[in-house]
Amino acid sequence: MPSRYKRNESTRRNAAIQNDFYQQRENEEEITIDLAEVWSLFKKHIVLIVLLTLLCGAGAGIGTKLFVPKTYASSASIFLTPMVSDTGYVDYNSMTSNEKLVNNVITLMTQNNIMTQVAKETGLSSAKEARDALTVSNTSNTTLVTVTAVTAVTEDARLSKNIVSSTVNNFIERMKDTLNVSNIEIVDNPKLSFVPVGPHVKRNALIGAVAGFMLGCAYIMIRVIGDKRLKNREEAEKYLGIPVLAQLPDFNE
Repeated sequence: MPSRYKRNESTRRNAAIQNDFYQQRENEEEITIDLAEVWSLFKKHIVLIVLLTLLCGAGAGIGTKLFVPKTYASSASIFLTPMVSDTGYVDYNSMTSNEKLVNNVITLMTQNNIMTQVAKETGLSSAKEARDALTVSNTSNTTLVTVTAVTAVTEDARLSKNIVSSTVNNFIERMKDTLNVSNIEIVDNPKLSFVPVGPHVKRNALIGAVAGFMLGCAYIMIRVIGDKRLKNREEAEKYLGIPVLAQLPDFNE
């Protein structure tokens, strides 16, 4: 019985030492990471990291080119002209009222009655589709309003120009008919461009390459953090609770 009791005590003591060692290792890993080991693993898996970087970059670029439709853009600018007196002076009250009218112009331009007419003239399925293609903005501290349409089509690059032209023309006519506003002038007509503005193949390929590189680095960090092996004499002594009497050399060095 006494010898069995001593063996049990020894077993419990060794288990406590092992638990303390693992707890200490976990606490150390939360604070520091062996940079030499990280660099060693990085060099060991450099081929894997390069391959992941190239494959993810190429995959993102090719996927963008094959599966993301091209987008085309066109824009026009309208200007709310102030009243000019017979002597050639600009009426200040007219300028102030135009500045206040700008926000209303931006809102009114995308109303359902105008968008419905735009969709009908351009062959779109709904007013919502026409509205989604449009962006109406105002240059700060001016009464200049810019109307831009961006469309994702595979056959007709003219659609964006047609949407802008229809929107601007219908809006000006509606303002004249219903609100008797006739001081809106087109200062920049929409232009047709067969050069797509998207998708950004190079940018997406770069993002994919960075993601692949980060994936490779994450793999290395997981290897370092998850490695619970004893790596040197000091760790072995802490784990076993007894001094190391001999150590075999590493013949690979």
